[in-house]
Amino acid sequence: PLPGALDRLIAAVEAELGGRVPTLSREDKQRAVRLLVERGACILRRAVEDGADAMGGSRSTVYNYLNAIHR
Repeated sequence: PLPGALDRLIAAVEAELGGRVPTLSREDKQRAVRLLVERGACILRRAVEDGADAMGGSRSTVYNYLNAIHR
């Protein structure tokens, strides 16, 4: 994948949601994950791990958000 692609996607989502991902509410973090999925972030290598780091959370939290999207 392109170097920094996930970082750019996260930055775009942060701009759209009006704040850094770690400071967002749970609902907005879920929205951020949904936007990242819609924009293809999941095809990037280490997307879940790097996304969890960007959110200040764990991989299991990201997987929970991903599962909520598919319900």
